[in-house]
Amino acid sequence: MKKIFFALVIMVTAVTVNAQILNPVKLSYSAKKTTGNQYELHIKATIDPKWHLYSTQNPDGGAEPTAVNFTAVEKVGKIKEKGTMKTVFEKAFGVNQKYFETTVEFIQIVKVKPGTKKVAGSIEYEVCNDKQCLPPKEVAFEISL
Repeated sequence: MKKIFFALVIMVTAVTVNAQILNPVKLSYSAKKTTGNQYELHIKATIDPKWHLYSTQNPDGGAEPTAVNFTAVEKVGKIKEKGTMKTVFEKAFGVNQKYFETTVEFIQIVKVKPGTKKVAGSIEYEVCNDKQCLPPKEVAFEISL
């Protein structure tokens, strides 16, 4: 009987802890061939209401800027951000924070080696709402070409 009770307590605790994990950002990926071995890679972030995701251009001294890293490709130009960026001065940091609400699309043109079928990488980001910031999160991805 004690074993059954103990197992039940462990299961309830696991469900409760899992339910408290916040994940206010959903990511999707796509690629468009442009010319030859060049592709335009898209990483779309859909952000839950009341949360915001920081720009790749967020200034030093503020929240962690979003960083997108790719492996085994040559980047062509800088990453672009498509969405409505907000800039707000935050007294706590003493800087103008740059962030997106609802959605943002990160777009990077890359050159790949002939025969490449996928591009791998990771995106690291921080999200906040008016009450809390979550620790920076790194998500690995593979984009089919």
